[in-house]
Amino acid sequence: MTRLDIVGLCGSLRAGSINRMALNLIGRSLPDGMTLEVADLRAVPFFDADLLADGFPPPVLALRERIRRAAGVVIATPEYNFSVPGVLKNALDWISRGDDQPFAAKPVAILSASPGALGGARVQYDLRKVLLFMG
Repeated sequence: MTRLDIVGLCGSLRAGSINRMALNLIGRSLPDGMTLEVADLRAVPFFDADLLADGFPPPVLALRERIRRAAGVVIATPEYNFSVPGVLKNALDWISRGDDQPFAAKPVAILSASPGALGGARVQYDLRKVLLFMG
């Protein structure tokens, strides 16, 4: 049986995040042979081209490699100020650098859980624009 590993990215660092809960629920609901592991974005430094001049920092290298090896990515994120939360955008900014794009031709699902009336529709729109650039 082929094993399919999925990487989850959460746009919230909050322990009680409903988007993290959604990712965990997806992970528990997958059929045998599939796994979803949520990447911890806390160790990813703020994007800085001066840091990049010395190569990718180790946490960024590890995240890029996890995404490269994964069969797909699920992004669950809240909407902050009508857009993408800084922690998620920062991680995507790091991942987008370099010629070897980890997201190239990779299936990505976007979801947002929100008590708001629009349910995160604006963040999904903005996130699609960023991901189109990344492949």
